[in-house]
Amino acid sequence: MGHGEASARGTTVMTGDCLTCVKYLMLIFNTFLVMAGCFLLGVGLLVLFGTAVLSEMLMQHPVLSKTVFAVLGIGSLLFLLGFVGCCGALRENRCLLFFFFMLIFIVFIAELAAGVWAYTQRQKFFVEDLQKEMREKYQGYAPDDKYTTIWNKWMVQHECCGINGLEDFEGSLFRRKYNHTVPPACCLQRSPTGNLEHADRDKCLNGSQDHINVQGCYKAGFKTYEVYLYLAGALFILVLTFELLAMSVAMCLFRGLQSL
Repeated sequence: MGHGEASARGTTVMTGDCLTCVKYLMLIFNTFLVMAGCFLLGVGLLVLFGTAVLSEMLMQHPVLSKTVFAVLGIGSLLFLLGFVGCCGALRENRCLLFFFFMLIFIVFIAELAAGVWAYTQRQKFFVEDLQKEMREKYQGYAPDDKYTTIWNKWMVQHECCGINGLEDFEGSLFRRKYNHTVPPACCLQRSPTGNLEHADRDKCLNGSQDHINVQGCYKAGFKTYEVYLYLAGALFILVLTFELLAMSVAMCLFRGLQSL
């Protein structure tokens, strides 16, 4: 009898120790979710208000502009999830833990589907859609047109032309209006003598590649920011991993509290 009671007490102590361990694991995972949420919020706000030319260009793109706000939304949601998870673990509240589990499960599935879709469509977003948009909207000589002004700044700043090169202007609105091969923003800004004038402007506008920045802006400029996209992808996978672990730990804690 005494041996049975001792065994029961021993089992209770072990269960309590395990629950304490699970509780602290839950706090660690959810602290990471809070930090990840703050990081995504910071990235989203930096894109919106940090680099003027880049943020203006992204806001002009129908899909990428929504992506920026999606990042802000996911960051806010992760912060909320982490906070709810921490509260549920600290208070050992089964209702909060179950709510956390269901919410993070839905978010996990949605993020996984969105991540796979975005990865498979990345070429379309960053090249094909931008090429189509440039052919339809870019005017070359339109200081009052925001889209044209943004692209002129970008091409001059990065010494590039079009998305993949000057061939992007074939059949474009710009070429139909002015019958020039490329806009002035594609011309070399320095002549061999070092003057800051367009290097033989007429030859440039008529397509002489010796006087044009022939490199496309995707390679010249967007490739610079592609590193940040890979970092975001790595963080995204890390967040999914921690969400999966947090779900598992939350369910373990939920079931452990039920058995007490």
